[in-house]
Parts: sequence; structure tokens; C-alpha cells
Amino acid sequence: MRGRTRGGRPARMAYRREGRRWRRRRGTGASGEGRAGDSGAGSSGRAQWPVLLVAVLPGLAAMVALLFTWREVRVTEQGQLTSRFNDAISNLGSPSLDVRFGGIYALERIMQDSPRDQPRIVLVLSAYVRRHASVPAAGFAVEPAEPKEGQVAPGLRRPPTDVTAVVNVLAHRSPRHDGDTQVDWSRADLRGLFLTAWAFKDLAKLPEDGVFPRARAPFAYVNLEGADLRHADLSGVDLRSAFASEANLSRTQLLGADLREADLSLADLTEANVLDTNLSGADLSGAILRRTFLGRFTGTTDAGAPLSAKPCDLSRAVLRDADLTSAVLTGTTLAGADLTDADLRGADLTKADLHGANLTGANLKGANLTHADLTGVVLTGAELTGARTEGARGLPASAVPD
Repeated sequence: MRGRTRGGRPARMAYRREGRRWRRRRGTGASGEGRAGDSGAGSSGRAQWPVLLVAVLPGLAAMVALLFTWREVRVTEQGQLTSRFNDAISNLGSPSLDVRFGGIYALERIMQDSPRDQPRIVLVLSAYVRRHASVPAAGFAVEPAEPKEGQVAPGLRRPPTDVTAVVNVLAHRSPRHDGDTQVDWSRADLRGLFLTAWAFKDLAKLPEDGVFPRARAPFAYVNLEGADLRHADLSGVDLRSAFASEANLSRTQLLGADLREADLSLADLTEANVLDTNLSGADLSGAILRRTFLGRFTGTTDAGAPLSAKPCDLSRAVLRDADLTSAVLTGTTLAGADLTDADLRGADLTKADLHGANLTGANLKGANLTHADLTGVVLTGAELTGARTEGARGLPASAVPD
């Protein structure tokens, strides 16, 4: 009994050890398989990275190369523009007219190719005009007197051809690229300048229908202080907010121009033809407008039909102390204008709109106010001796001349 027990115990213990070993091997195998699977998946993921890199690297390399190429192109372009600009400036100082022409038109091309360089080019070309066509230090040049009978009239003076070329370049630029830069022709001698955006074919049609083209040469905010523009043609020019104080504009053609809010104080507009021009809000304090034509276009076509155009708009204009002696203001809008102490002797104000205007101290001796609108006009101290007031509206009874 004891022997069987002793003999059976080792057998059972051996059996149990063998079972534990079998389970251990089985568990180890399972966990080993799991770990092997995990390791396989990780190895597979790691194996895909080189493939992705090989696929992506050419694209990245191409992109980097493209960026470097673009940068090199930009640097090259800027270098070329700088070189072209320097060459053009050098050409402007040449004694040869042909070389100067080349410099002028080279700058025009640079403005077209590089709009950001336009402001400095506008400054350069403006300075060119002032240097090559300047008003003498002694003042405006004296022009020959009117020829007597039998004498040949002197030819009309024109600006130098290179100066005219510069003006045309600036007239055809795009003003939206000017930034804060303004065209500066202060104290420039531009007598006889022909500056208009109108085509010759449109100008030829004017006698036929009396309709002005809509094109405008872009010169808003231009500085014309003390400039000499006698006999110039500025028809169809945008001169809004222009500074033309003390400028000489006598006998200038200003057909269809835009002079809103312009400063024309002390300017000389003697015998100027200001037709269908908007002068709303303009400052004409102390300006000389003797025999200035500011009314409707009178005359006839070849067929005999009358021509007409819109009257000049001078609403809210400042005309303090202005000399408007014998000025033609037929149908002109002067509503709300300040004509304090203005000289309007012999002026033609037929059918003019003067409602709300200030005519305090104005001299209206012999003026024609027939059918004019004088509603709300201030006439304190105004002189109306000999003035014609037939059909005038709103004229106070106390102000009716004897």
C-alpha cells in the first residue's frame, strides 16, 4: 500500500509538470504569434515609408526648383527694369533730341510694364517739363502786339517737341497707378499747348452737331500755379481740383473741361473760351475774366442750323473780387456763387441762374440781366445803374435800377 502510494505520487507529479509545460508552450506560442503579428504589421507600415518618400520627393524637388526659378526671374526682371530706368534717365539728359525722345518713350513703356514705378516716372517727367519749358524769372514773356493792317501776324508759339511728347505720354497714362503723386507743371511755359483726349475725327464733327466727346485727359489735381497757358487748347481735360492760382489762361480753349473744385484764384482768363465746362465749387477769387466766353455756343453750321451747348456750371463758385467785365455768361449757372465785390460791368447774364448768389458790393453797371433768375440773391451795396432787368425773376423792387 505504501509502495503503491510512493510509486503513484511521482507519476502524478510528472504528469502535472508535463501538463504545465504543455500549457506554457501553448500560451507562449499564442502570445508569440500575437507579438509576431504585431511586429509584422509594424514592419509592413515601416516598409511603406520609403515608397511614399520616393513618390513625394520628385514633386517636392520640382516645387522647390520652381520657387527658386520664380525668384531668380523676379530678381532678373527687377534688375532689367532698374537698368532700363537708369538708361532712360541718362537719355533724358542727352543733347540729342532723338536720344531724349528715346528716353521719354522708354519711361512710358516702363510705366506700362511696371505700374508700381509710375509715381516716380510721373515726377521725373513733370520735372522735365519744368526744366525745359519754364516761365522766365522776370515773369510771363511779352508776346508781340497785334499786327497792324498789312503786317503779317507772328506764328503761334508752341512748346518744344520733346516737351509736347512728355505731355502726351502723361495724357495717356493710367491715373489709378499715380498713388499720391501729382503732375507738377508749376511755372511752366506751355503757351500754345494742344492737350486734349479727343480724336481729330471727333473734333471735325463738332461743327456738325455741337456735341462734345466724353473722353477726358487725366490731369486731376495737377499743379499749374503760375503756369503760362496762353492760347492753349485744354478741351476735354479733367482738371478737377487743379491748382492753377495766378496761372495765365488768356485766350485758352476750355471746351467741355472739368474744373470742379479747381483753384483759379488770381488766374487770368481774359478772352478764354470756357464752353460747357463744369466750374462747380471752383475758386475764382480775384480772377480776371474780361470778355471771357462762359455762355452758350453761338454760331451756325454750314447748313445754317444753330449750334448750342450746355451753359457753364459755376454753381457755388467763389468769384470774390473777380474781374468779369463784359464776360459772356448767357445761361450760366451761378446758383449759390460768391460774387462779393465782383466787377460785372457790361457782363451778359441773360437767362443766367443766380438764385441764392451773393452779389454784395458787386458792380453790375450796364450788365444784361434779362430773364435771369435772381431769387434769393443778396444785392447789398450792389451797383445796378444802367443794368437791363426785363423779365428778371426775384429781383427786389428796391433794387430795380432807375
